[in-house]
Amino acid sequence: MERKVERKLVRSVNAGVSRLEAERLMLCEITEKDTSLIVKWRSDPEVYRYFLSPHPLTAEEHLDWYKNRYLHQNNRVDWVAAEKATGKRVGIFGIKREKAGDAEAEVEVSYLLAPEFRGKGYAAEAVERILKFASDQWLCHGAVARIHGDNQESISFIGNLGFVWLETVGNFVTYRKTLEKKDGKRWKNKKLF
Repeated sequence: MERKVERKLVRSVNAGVSRLEAERLMLCEITEKDTSLIVKWRSDPEVYRYFLSPHPLTAEEHLDWYKNRYLHQNNRVDWVAAEKATGKRVGIFGIKREKAGDAEAEVEVSYLLAPEFRGKGYAAEAVERILKFASDQWLCHGAVARIHGDNQESISFIGNLGFVWLETVGNFVTYRKTLEKKDGKRWKNKKLF
């Protein structure tokens, strides 16, 4: 007889982070209703070729991940960003806390901007806002970005945000940035700086 394991939802840990506001953007936590948009953006060959698993995403794959993994994590938040002025959705931005419980925890940042909104500063605005959240609310000292070594546009973007090279493993390069605290001072990271 097969036992059914009931998975408890843990999203309540992230209560209050479902919406973040930036200067020109409103960031709202992803929901099932965002599936078609996420699948569309994530299935662009110019996007997925830089992913760890480079293939077009299906709605079924996304919903399986969303329902069976995302909703059960308390160390990750993904937001869809929309222009405040028009309501047009411009991209997906996320953070995943690493070293949970560590006094020097850090987050991995992810971002995917719709092609028609590139070059407007939206990605920088959204990433800076979610990193501020990571520092202020999750008390994370640093952030990392793992980028495919061939993705020069993303490498340049993350460098412009103050991230510096940390390591290269296979096809992926990791960049790191020390975050600022609420008082504007930088966290001290004994391990790297």
